[in-house]
Amino acid sequence: MSAFESTAPDGTISLTCSLEGVNCAGCIAKIERHLNSVEGVVLARGNATTRRMRLVWDDAKTNSVVLFDAIGALGYTAHPFDPTQNQPERSSLLGPLAVAGFVMMNIMALSVSVWVGLVTDMGSGTMGFMHWLSAALTAPAVFYSGAVFYGPALRALRHGRMTMDTPITIAIFVTYAASLFETLRGNEHVYFDAVVSLIFLLLIGRVLEQKLSKRSGMAAENLRAMMNVTARRKTHSGHEDVPADLLMPGDEVLIEAGEQVPADGILLNNLVQVDESPLTGESLPVNIVTNAPLAAGCLLVTGPAEMRVTHVGSDAQLSRIAALAEEAAAHKGQMQELADRFARGYVPLVLIGGAVGFIWWYFIAGADFGEALMIAVAVLVVTCPCAAGLATPAVSARAVDILMQAGIVLKSGAALERLAQITQVVADKTGTLTTAQLQPDADMNTLRAAAPLAAGSSHPLARALSGAVPMKAASDLSEVAGQGMRTQDGRVLGSAAFVGVASSAEGPELWFQQSDQPPVRIGYDETPRDGLDDFLQGLRQQGLPLTILSGDREGSVARFAKAHGITDWKSEQSPEAKLHYLRSGDEHVLMLGDGINDAPALSAASVSASFAQATQVAQSAADLVLLQANPARLIPAIELARQAHKLILQNLRFAALYNIITVPLALAGWLSPLLAALLMATSSVIVLANGLRLRMQG
Repeated sequence: MSAFESTAPDGTISLTCSLEGVNCAGCIAKIERHLNSVEGVVLARGNATTRRMRLVWDDAKTNSVVLFDAIGALGYTAHPFDPTQNQPERSSLLGPLAVAGFVMMNIMALSVSVWVGLVTDMGSGTMGFMHWLSAALTAPAVFYSGAVFYGPALRALRHGRMTMDTPITIAIFVTYAASLFETLRGNEHVYFDAVVSLIFLLLIGRVLEQKLSKRSGMAAENLRAMMNVTARRKTHSGHEDVPADLLMPGDEVLIEAGEQVPADGILLNNLVQVDESPLTGESLPVNIVTNAPLAAGCLLVTGPAEMRVTHVGSDAQLSRIAALAEEAAAHKGQMQELADRFARGYVPLVLIGGAVGFIWWYFIAGADFGEALMIAVAVLVVTCPCAAGLATPAVSARAVDILMQAGIVLKSGAALERLAQITQVVADKTGTLTTAQLQPDADMNTLRAAAPLAAGSSHPLARALSGAVPMKAASDLSEVAGQGMRTQDGRVLGSAAFVGVASSAEGPELWFQQSDQPPVRIGYDETPRDGLDDFLQGLRQQGLPLTILSGDREGSVARFAKAHGITDWKSEQSPEAKLHYLRSGDEHVLMLGDGINDAPALSAASVSASFAQATQVAQSAADLVLLQANPARLIPAIELARQAHKLILQNLRFAALYNIITVPLALAGWLSPLLAALLMATSSVIVLANGLRLRMQG
């Protein structure tokens, strides 16, 4: 298995690859269909914006070499995506662009001379020489710069396919061939300037498109780049510097303040502070104590730190998060599927449109050959499905990036669409809206008096009390196992029976008594999650009702709901009951849960969320994973999803309007090939730039 491949718990192998020769959603769709027909392939999902594909396969039936060969058989090139290497996509276009630009400037100078000659009666011999000189100058632009378009188009045609490059290639070669034919005939009108300008403008559009595309879908790349650091590994004679990818579980490394953690591990020395913002979005430093986990990519604020490595490479949390981000960017929603189907069927219509335009103008309208040809070329160039194909992935890739930066892992692009449509939020209580920590509920004088007794006990309730009011343990303590604590001066802390009272109250409790004073009850409430109040306020502002479905007893759920102004709640809910509730309603529900018993409900909801600290089962079932256990982070995520939905609709409407307007104009002869090329390139740039308008609030 190569260093770029990772193994999932179910034994499947996954890899992200970069694709060369891919220029539209139709290309991605063809590769997906072909790979999904290969035995052993579990998943093949690509993204036209990032030009990458996520592959998952059964190692017993196939391997990456077979899959890359299958991609190559379609006329494309695939290689493992390596975030540590600069991708050559945009730089590979600069040479063809420079040649096309140089040729265009010289051709324009010759064309001006010819145009002036038409007025000043330039001799036919001189004009012919100028035309042949233009033909020679144009050749490098056509056969070198134009290879960016006709190379993929010809490879696709050899496999019986057409791509968006097909009509562009036909337009380039038809115009060049027609110009050569007119030159041979000694005609005054040739179109070398048009074909070179066409190539130059199309290449400018392609460069801008790739530049904007690179700004979308950068989250996973940036995360993986954080692991491309040098680690200081402990040896028998001291320390040695090694690349982080050469570390092994069990290695001990030294990290200085200001350095990045090179791998997942556990802290061996005393308290340090780390910046976990790359993982959680939390800007404040976090205290890490001895034997607590450290995650790769985090920045050490105070140090030094000694760490024992536990996970490296693709097994590190940072790599797993990056893989989820890539999978989300590749996952298609309903609108993307519709756009892909449109793009697949559009290219043949483009060719038919160009042919119809030529036939009408030349054979019916009586236009001369050159005019009819330029109209056909304009139709071929302007009617490009690029804008429609990029409409959804341009926004989805940007959304995945923004959510990742905010500490939210979106596992499915389709979930982004569903998140924008939710009408209700359902949440578990214990461990979801609350933490596992218990908070003692009594007046402060009672807590201070009981704290010295609690400090000497290991009982969870006593430890919670001691944590809330830290004090030294009393020196004259005696403990009755499972019942309580007693001091020689008559203070007692323990169960109701131990203190000698009858209690019918619900929920966890301790009783405290001092000498001859009446016993006092210390109740315990679950500690609300950080950000709970902001979460509830945000839901109200969004107009989203919240329902609690909890397995806890009625009294506990009722107290919590009343304390936080929640009116809709249900207690003693089994996993089956939660599942029934979700399936019986008509609402689009966002389910928030953390436990194994929440997994069925998380899977059944329209869209679901969990925390990185939740059980692995809950995380696997959820569509979104919050790296920071703060439910308030869902509010800007919901707003972002709704904003993304609006931008996708804007892009799709723009793509439809663009074709509705430009195709008739081209067929009517009102668009030159140069203006058609400019409009086509601009349409793709506008769609990509519109996706970059996406912003997260809060």
